[in-house]
Amino acid sequence: MLQSYAMSKNKLLYVDTETTDTQSKDILQLAFLTDNPNIYMNMYFKPIQEISFGAMAIHNITPEDVKDCDTFEKAKLPEKGIDPEYSGSSLKEYLQYLGDEYIWVAHNADFDTEVLEKKGIEVKNEICTLKVARNALTTPDGHDLESYKLQYLRYYLGLYKNEDKEHIKAHDALSDVYFLRDLYKYLESNTKLSIENMILISKQPQVMREMSFGKYMGKTFEEIERVDREYLEWLVESMGDKPDLQWNAKLALDSGIRNRTQSLF
Repeated sequence: MLQSYAMSKNKLLYVDTETTDTQSKDILQLAFLTDNPNIYMNMYFKPIQEISFGAMAIHNITPEDVKDCDTFEKAKLPEKGIDPEYSGSSLKEYLQYLGDEYIWVAHNADFDTEVLEKKGIEVKNEICTLKVARNALTTPDGHDLESYKLQYLRYYLGLYKNEDKEHIKAHDALSDVYFLRDLYKYLESNTKLSIENMILISKQPQVMREMSFGKYMGKTFEEIERVDREYLEWLVESMGDKPDLQWNAKLALDSGIRNRTQSLF
């Protein structure tokens, strides 16, 4: 069931976060845009956890950059960019208000919503452009693209040709939400997927059309199912740490059974 969908319809919020690492996911930067140019945010926070060197290498935010910022818990609501329908003064309550009122769009949304959940904020409806892109975009011969990362899609789809040139810094949360909004608009205009479809896809594991490792690397799951069902059954049983892989292997197994059953009649 799509919670608060009627209320949220046509209210999209494009969001990205930068964090200390991939484990504690303590928030350093939160940026979002909406389709209303007057409703936006770009805030930095001093984290409780240490920033890993691996994270710094990606987003270039150092401890020195945020040493004078407030922690998320102490940060105040900005004076500008606030939805005029919100009448409170708490940053956390404002973000929860947005979580109730808007459909949040993010690339790898599971990561960003987990970052927010750690701060006590629940997003009711989300669209993961990573999952939607994996579902909708293939090579001309029906295979997976080389990558579905936001920066790859930015160039592969030619989005860079018409983007906002003031915001083109990769892995900066503010720039990334501009790239993200461009990607969402492309998916909205060039696929047959509705907002409802995108929300449902975002609740499922990622679509994988082919194996990316092992003896069947480059083969589609359907091709593997036809020649070696036992291999897919092994993946389903043993790959508990790779739920996306398990889900796609099981999907191919179930599809193969249905196709064989239908061919008998």
